[in-house]
Amino acid sequence: MSAAVSRTLEPVVAELLRPLLEAAPRPDAWKLVEWDCEQGICVSLERRGAVLLVELEPRDDARPCSARTARFNVCARYRFSNEPLDAAARSAVSALTALVAAREVALSGLERPPPEARAEVREVRVDRVLMREGRGQYYLNAYAGCMIGCPYCYVAKRGDLSRALQGLAPRPWGRWVDVKVNAAEVLAREVQALPPGQVRMSPILTDPYQPLERRYRVTRACLEVLLKAGFEPMLLTRSRLIEDDVELLARFPTALVGISIPTDDDAVRARFEPGADAIDERLAALERCSKAGVFTFAVVQPTLPMNPARLVERLSPWVKAVRIDRMHELEQARPLYEAAGCV
Repeated sequence: MSAAVSRTLEPVVAELLRPLLEAAPRPDAWKLVEWDCEQGICVSLERRGAVLLVELEPRDDARPCSARTARFNVCARYRFSNEPLDAAARSAVSALTALVAAREVALSGLERPPPEARAEVREVRVDRVLMREGRGQYYLNAYAGCMIGCPYCYVAKRGDLSRALQGLAPRPWGRWVDVKVNAAEVLAREVQALPPGQVRMSPILTDPYQPLERRYRVTRACLEVLLKAGFEPMLLTRSRLIEDDVELLARFPTALVGISIPTDDDAVRARFEPGADAIDERLAALERCSKAGVFTFAVVQPTLPMNPARLVERLSPWVKAVRIDRMHELEQARPLYEAAGCV
């Protein structure tokens, strides 16, 4: 393992978005809430209480999106609403698309090494870690990348875009992780300047309790900072390792712990999530968290082949809420369904 390095990702994306980052908007105009670049490029704008999320992903003409540039699909939605975008929001998306289209030529010179199959764990130092979502809500990624590596994961291409912007070699999803070794130190500084709120740590770009957490304890160190600062964590994981922090989580006045359980059948889990913990182990972790007095919930996403009644029976004693959602990348996941004989 080499010494920790400073990431080059933020400076590259900051240069792409510089006019937006330096703008002084009129009082009634859309204003920048936050920007992030770990799962593609994400920009959050706020106006009159509405929060608009604009995401840049690799250009793919076969995928629906709000707009396109030479390099990106531009996807836009309200962060806290399913309502269609109004005229003001569509205008903001058009303006941001034009800005990116005019400046993305500067990214064309980034060269990448050839693809590599071996795993890569980098220790990185970051300048930002707590990202604002608006309305007293934040999110935090203790890592970037995920060794659990569910093959259907819809963030894989966006994660690779962020690697491309750093000139890093393509690697299969599940074979690379950046460990933010100074995350807790940066977080301790950030919480002094921001009002307390709920902090989401969930397995979109990374799982907060992937196997590397047992070695690095970055998630635990961040939780300790949040506890002292009066912030509330909301964690979602596919891992039984969250049991290591049950006592710490129980010390929060309000902590939400969710575990992803997409099926009751561990043979199905093994086909679709071969790198993740067994269903029985996840249920045991939910039980322990629930008995410790922590608010627990389950996420059935994606909804995999199952016996629904049995899953309800096994979940219901240990959770107070359940979210159910679909498989979001059906074509990407089709080989998994074919191998499992359940197309």
